[in-house]
Amino acid sequence: MQKARLPQQAGIDEATQKLAFSPCEIDEPDPAHFDYWSNEVVLHFLKEILKNERIGVESFAAIGREADLDAADLIFESELAQGAICVLLKKEIIMRGGADTIRDRNATDVPAVKCSIQRVIALASGNQNKLADMIEDGVLNIFDSNLNAKLVYLLLLHRKQVEQLETLLT
Repeated sequence: MQKARLPQQAGIDEATQKLAFSPCEIDEPDPAHFDYWSNEVVLHFLKEILKNERIGVESFAAIGREADLDAADLIFESELAQGAICVLLKKEIIMRGGADTIRDRNATDVPAVKCSIQRVIALASGNQNKLADMIEDGVLNIFDSNLNAKLVYLLLLHRKQVEQLETLLT
């Protein structure tokens, strides 16, 4: 399956660049799962997605503070969607036995330094692209049809958010 990617903005912060998830770093495929990820790998994947979703919430909040009113309304909807995704992911993690680590918030924050609105939008767009790619990998490697349905919905939402962010840059 070919991934549809939008051109990445130059100068995306290294903080968001290093957050890419690679299941190969964690575990080899579990033979009992026919090359699908094991429950442990799925749990780690969900935690990584949650970390990046939190960055998304902070990014959209930063854009909303700096944008004009029309753009701020649009961004606020995306910020709310990101928050809802965090709740959904927390529930999935708890259902899979990862409740003990749910409060861990070691995610890299959006830079507190005063950046231009274009830079913050580019950071948010890069983060949404990365999330979409991570989720797409999860859909291909997770056997659970209920979780896959949720991930496909998240994938579509993130692709839509990337398009919205790209229109703000023009």
